Formats: sequence, structure tokens, C-alpha cells
Amino acid sequence: MQKFQRLWGLPVYKTSIDSNSYDKQKLVETIENNYSKQAVRQNWSKSYFRSDIHHSVMDENNPKFKKPDYSSVEKAYQAPITEFIQNLNIKNPANVKHQVVNYTAAKHASLLEPHIHTECEFSLVHYVKFDKTENSPTILMNPYAFQDYWERKSKLMEIVHPENVENSWLFDEWAFSTDEDDILIFPAIMKHYVKNDESRNLRITLSANINVNKGV
Repeated sequence: MQKFQRLWGLPVYKTSIDSNSYDKQKLVETIENNYSKQAVRQNWSKSYFRSDIHHSVMDENNPKFKKPDYSSVEKAYQAPITEFIQNLNIKNPANVKHQVVNYTAAKHASLLEPHIHTECEFSLVHYVKFDKTENSPTILMNPYAFQDYWERKSKLMEIVHPENVENSWLFDEWAFSTDEDDILIFPAIMKHYVKNDESRNLRITLSANINVNKGV
């Protein structure tokens, strides 16, 4: 798979980072300890989807949970983010900033409802702890409305390769094959969700916001 691709015409970047490039053990230990205190931790959802995952967003100041130290992993993101931005062929040099904003953890059957990130230009998902035989990848949702009433698309879906991203225009959803310490960068406006099955191994992901401004 190429690192930089177009999914439904939108730029998506997938690569991996070295697990030794950040303090992975300390980060995982903190999140595992928080998860052991309360497996369902979800404060922002107000929809009928009823997200029931362990999710740190809007809960950073809760004294019950320790905030992970993201400083080392944010440094590890610098190189792949820079490469992603370079592939966008931006007219002017870009002033790019990124920050880890939350994490999710789950090994119980759970849902992180479909959502977008409104406070940034691009989103980054990092699969910190991920067993591809048991855990579920992030699912990206096709943004085009014609998918809702295209009656004959199933006929075409039967004859195309379902893992070729160039055929994604036929599919309502798309999930990239994922390994531990992979990162995925995509436009923040692209709706995405996670549906976890019951597993023996805790699935941990970090979410970072990437802001891109015109360079000086």
C-alpha cells in the first residue's frame, strides 16, 4: 500500500512509527490503569448512538483519571505529518501544528459513534495497542449522498476488487488493514467511527488534531 492515497477523492495517509520512538510502555500503563477504574467513560455523546467506549475527551480534568504524557509521541508524529503535508502540494509554506487531544480504550463490545473533528483541518489516529486478529480498525464513511439511493451499485461491487482503494467510490464505508503503531491521517471533516467486538486484548488509540495555516 502506498502511504499517500485518495479515498473518495480525499487525501489519506497511512504509515507506521517505531515503537521505540516514544515512551510507549508508560503511555500504555497509564491508559490501562484508567481503563481498569472505569471501562465506559464517555461524556461528550448526546446522540441516540449511545457511545459506550472508554474515551478521554472532555474528561481531562477528572481527578479520577491520570492524564497520559503525550510529549514523546507527539514528537514521533512530526516526520509523518510533515511528509503528509508535502504530498498536498500546498502553494505556500505551511505552518503546521499538532496535538494529541484524547485516547480511546476498549476490549468490551462497544461503539464510538460516527463523528467529525471540527476544530482542525486533519485528524490523526494512532493504533498504540492493537491486535489485528481481534481488534477493529477505524471505519471511514463515504461522504457522497448518491450512495443512499444508488440502487445498482451492488452489481458493480460484485466484480471489483474490494481492497483496492481506487474502488472505494462503490462502498459506503472503508477500513484500512491496520497493525499496531500504524497511524492514519485524513481530513477532519471525514466522518468515522469504531465498532469493537469483545476481545481479550485492550485496543488503545490516540487521536491528534492537525492544524494547517498559511506560512509566513
